Amino acid sequence: MQIPVTNENTLSGVIKSYLKEDIFEDAEALQAFIQYVACYMNIPEEYDNYDSYGEKIDTEKGIDFHTLKSKCEPLNMVSKAKHDTIQGERVKSVEELIIANFLYLNGIEYEYEKPYPHGDVMYRPDFYLRDYDIYLEHFGVDEHNRAKWLSPFNEQKYVEEMLLKRESHQTHHTKLLETYSYYNRDNILLQKLQEMLEAEQVAFKPRDTKDIYEKVSNNDQNFGKELIELLESFINLSKSRRLKHNDLIRLFSDKRKIQNEFMYERQEMFLQFVLPILEKYDNTLMERNEVDFNDMINLATELISENKPTYTYKYIIIDEYQDISFSRFNLIREIRNLSGARLICVGDDWQSIYRFAGSDISLFSNFGKYVGKYEQLLIEQTYRNSQPLIDISSTFIQKNPRQISKHPKSKKEPLEVPIKFVQYDDGEIEDAFINEIGLLVSKYGNKSILVLGRHSFDIHDLIALTPKSRVKYFESTGKLEVKGFEEIDINYLTVHRSKGTEADNVIVLKLSNHLLGFPNKMTDDPLLSLLLSDNEEYRFAEERRLFYVALTRTKNEVVLLTPSEASLFVEELLKDNNYLLTTTDGAVNATGCPYCKTGKLVIRQHTANGSQFLGCSHYPSCNQTFKNVEILADSILCPGCESGFMVKRSGRFGDFLGCTNYPGCTNTIKLR
Repeated sequence: MQIPVTNENTLSGVIKSYLKEDIFEDAEALQAFIQYVACYMNIPEEYDNYDSYGEKIDTEKGIDFHTLKSKCEPLNMVSKAKHDTIQGERVKSVEELIIANFLYLNGIEYEYEKPYPHGDVMYRPDFYLRDYDIYLEHFGVDEHNRAKWLSPFNEQKYVEEMLLKRESHQTHHTKLLETYSYYNRDNILLQKLQEMLEAEQVAFKPRDTKDIYEKVSNNDQNFGKELIELLESFINLSKSRRLKHNDLIRLFSDKRKIQNEFMYERQEMFLQFVLPILEKYDNTLMERNEVDFNDMINLATELISENKPTYTYKYIIIDEYQDISFSRFNLIREIRNLSGARLICVGDDWQSIYRFAGSDISLFSNFGKYVGKYEQLLIEQTYRNSQPLIDISSTFIQKNPRQISKHPKSKKEPLEVPIKFVQYDDGEIEDAFINEIGLLVSKYGNKSILVLGRHSFDIHDLIALTPKSRVKYFESTGKLEVKGFEEIDINYLTVHRSKGTEADNVIVLKLSNHLLGFPNKMTDDPLLSLLLSDNEEYRFAEERRLFYVALTRTKNEVVLLTPSEASLFVEELLKDNNYLLTTTDGAVNATGCPYCKTGKLVIRQHTANGSQFLGCSHYPSCNQTFKNVEILADSILCPGCESGFMVKRSGRFGDFLGCTNYPGCTNTIKLR
């Protein structure tokens, strides 16, 4: 009897169907889903875990900072102009988002950044609980009142401002509650917040989660979308490990494997809505008389284990071994035990990119642990890429110390610049794309071009559905037809599907810093670590390998098309290799923000008087400003405070350079 194998879209369809319809039939799952998305999906990290404030901003970029309150009450606009959007209230950090959503879920009325009504200096506390006349501030300091994520000058300034805020509340006899960055380190932010509110007799009146879910779903079309890939990976890994309902409950309830109470609660909430989805998926397969790929492998393993057939194999040869899953490994192990065959495995741990389908890289990197004594041979001679590209991509991938150290070599004639970085403004991707096609054709002739995206939907930004569109996409074949370049072989693939392929040149689309950008920040969730043999602690480890695959599909060069909010990986390559980000108009030499370290200073205009000033591109998260626009033309970082710029000033002894942080910094340089 033959049992058909289901296609890969079935699981995704079941997840979407459950979140759209079935979840309303399960009150506990609905409650858990809302609480998870509101307060537990984004794990807050201590500020000191980052090298700079900008690194924290970059890592959190793409997270939807609109609060539940704004999504359920879209007409309830905040008063502060810079946070007003069509959707309403938008906060600036993961910590503020968690606090705001916690207050809303528990029926505690608050106002975000309401101006403090006392004193002469404008001051906006993070939250004001109007029914209790209580202010709430979240400070980015450790238990010693240090903000070591800032430069010494800016740390002193930050701590002084924090002390002034405390003094204001003492002077005017207003109640101030405080939470701190180090609560994130210990994952006790919500616990401490609840304890403080209860001590002040704040009443908790939980809102109706069904009402919230319906309102948010209606007002936010992407609600839950970012979770689908995580849910798929979780279910595939669970089935690969043959973990059923009760197995998962036992595994995720083992407090010995859990760091703290926050993570324990997070796991329990996740199980509340993922287990019903797993059950629905299994029932759907049963109703259709189908199995998925993991089921098929597991069933084969059971048959061999029970029947113990005679095998006379001397060797078992496995290609692409870096993508082995536990289900497939168990099948091979059963055959090997019965035959006594030797294993010959070929693979590259730098290209292990199928965790979402159940693969477990530790089966490769800890080979001896699972198969016994072995010999490792490295194949380091490569033929596709030039040495400069190999050097850049090898350095990039080996930043993760868990990757096996290798030194690939190439005999190809080297390209001076194998990677080109091109930035485009919103709405200009088609112009930038076609311009790069033209440059590649003029340089290499009518050679093949492979266009890559992190997701299948990344191509939608490029293909405008209008009669004037110059780019057509034929989804069934992946073919791209570009007006003026119809004779060029141009195809679109996701990076996952591109593995094993190559082209003369490659263009990578939509390298944005977003939750669903590249890296996709949802794939790095610690929930998956319990389903893997070895926890990958390095941030975005799997996405780093995926980006390495994208870089190495080309025989010549790779063009990285980047929107204004550049991918973390793009920024890293630019920084490490001293490259310039270019636009269709030429090179962009941006002056960095000395406060957050990763933002760029851009010219802005005062709405009141029309005068120009410099502001950080990370605004409103970083609100650093400078009055001196000329800094962009000739920026000299102050050697004294390292937080301001030296600008020309005049004194009684003539012209000199003085720091923009004066009088806080009195450093000067004489002009001869």
